[in-house]
Amino acid sequence: MSLAQPPLSKNTDTRSSRKNGNALRRGKACINCRHLKIKCDGIKPICGPCSESAKDANCQYTDLPSRANRLQSDIEELFSRIEVLETSNGSSRKNVPTQSSSATSPSLSLSLSLDSPQSPQSSNLIQSIFSLDVDYSSSDSEPPVHERASLIDNFISRCATLAFFLNLETFRSSALLPLPLGDPQRPSPALLACVYLWGLRISSSPWKSAKGTAFLRRARRFIALEGVGARNRTQVMHLIQAKILLIIYLVHGGQFLEAEFHGNGAISLVLSYGLHKIIPASDGVYDDPEGRLPPCTGPVDQAERINAFWSVFYIQRLLAVIVNSPSNSFGSLDSYLEIQTPLPLNTQNYGPEDTARTLYDFLYNTAPQPPETSSLGIYSKSAILLHRAVYLHKQIDTGDRHKISEECTRLEKIVLNFYSSLPEISYIKELEARSSPFPPFICSEKLSLMYAVVGCACVNIQSIFSSFGVVHEARKRLVDASRNVYASLELTYPGSHPLAGTLSRLTCEAIVRELNSIKAGSSSASSWTGDVLDTARRVEEESQLVSTIIDGMGTMSILVTCCPLVGVY
Repeated sequence: MSLAQPPLSKNTDTRSSRKNGNALRRGKACINCRHLKIKCDGIKPICGPCSESAKDANCQYTDLPSRANRLQSDIEELFSRIEVLETSNGSSRKNVPTQSSSATSPSLSLSLSLDSPQSPQSSNLIQSIFSLDVDYSSSDSEPPVHERASLIDNFISRCATLAFFLNLETFRSSALLPLPLGDPQRPSPALLACVYLWGLRISSSPWKSAKGTAFLRRARRFIALEGVGARNRTQVMHLIQAKILLIIYLVHGGQFLEAEFHGNGAISLVLSYGLHKIIPASDGVYDDPEGRLPPCTGPVDQAERINAFWSVFYIQRLLAVIVNSPSNSFGSLDSYLEIQTPLPLNTQNYGPEDTARTLYDFLYNTAPQPPETSSLGIYSKSAILLHRAVYLHKQIDTGDRHKISEECTRLEKIVLNFYSSLPEISYIKELEARSSPFPPFICSEKLSLMYAVVGCACVNIQSIFSSFGVVHEARKRLVDASRNVYASLELTYPGSHPLAGTLSRLTCEAIVRELNSIKAGSSSASSWTGDVLDTARRVEEESQLVSTIIDGMGTMSILVTCCPLVGVY
């Protein structure tokens, strides 16, 4: 009687399949076979060569993570280091070195090497990223189906204040398609992650704080993965929009270092794809001689590209003021002649006649301006004026005083003309109270903030004039502008923007400089030459400045309850 043959084990079947030509993937061999440089069949727990050589105890596998997991782990480690730096240095970023005015910042250089389609590093990384098996279908990559519509609608209710430039109807319909995450018919995973993140923040759900960290982690991961692989028009537009939403979210959370990093990435994208040189055509198909993006499909596509550039531009300008580094460090964006893209309109129909409405025309034409009817136009122009005024103020001690004085004179006229072209806040509030199906083109809260931004620009200009000797007139205008800043900021309560803290700080600093100047008598030689010091005038000016700063401190005590950044100052 013969013994029965034992059944073939799974290892035996796998081992035979290896011999039939199924090659083992690279890096999957056991440690012993790699050390001896022999062919391994990858059978676990004991491979064939180890079992045949009686070295079973040495058959061990390293189980190295996949390239996608290693990349994701590296990204998460970098972001955790950024959070540690921000925590140690404080929200005010006082210990972080500012950008040099003569060189591009390191973070911008990194972003350019990753995002620019012309760089060899980008080509290699694009090939690498598309060879990764990125799984968007995992259970934690997207909220449950019944929650998605609610989060998206929450976001849409506030998207007008979040620099959302994509077509809303197209976005919502494609976002709710019953297709898996990553499908080309839906918005990009990075954009959806940022929209869900904001929808969660806006909602009143009790679990939003618990899930917010997970949503933020997904947004960071998807943006990092798509940042080295964006190729077609949709991918580029969605990546820019995702970066903008993440930047604003990080600014609201006081994470300025990471926000600046993503801002540099967004800047490099718009420069790389030529969005700063859009010359609109009446049919919506503008000519891009370098062919960096496919031709526009029509007016809506053209308007999205124009609005994408200005959204990135104004956010970068405001972010530079917030982090206290309004220097020239962005190449073409600092040369206003290089920006050919027309200023945004409240329309999707741009034509050749709009090519004259450039940034250079706005900054060098001191004629009265027509009423503003575009929310993005108001945001962009306000940010440009504030950035320029703060930048000029920082050049007082090192720049050409004559040139600075000339530019301030011109800039003051532009600020006053633009201020008078803004719609009345009371009129916008009246439209909001009507509950019309057609809401006003800008909300009263954001308009109040832009009034404060323009007023702060005027404060910095008057501070420059005062330091140059035009003391009495400049101080009077500075007091009036400061009071307008604080009055406008109070109207933003209770939904105050983090920018409110920066505007309060800049205004208080200007007032304190004037008070110190009066007390030290540093301006007496230039202000009262040949006459006895006008004590009554000095006392009156000091009284007005003190009264204004007291009012400002009262405003800041109100805003600190809803704007943590105010508490930093």
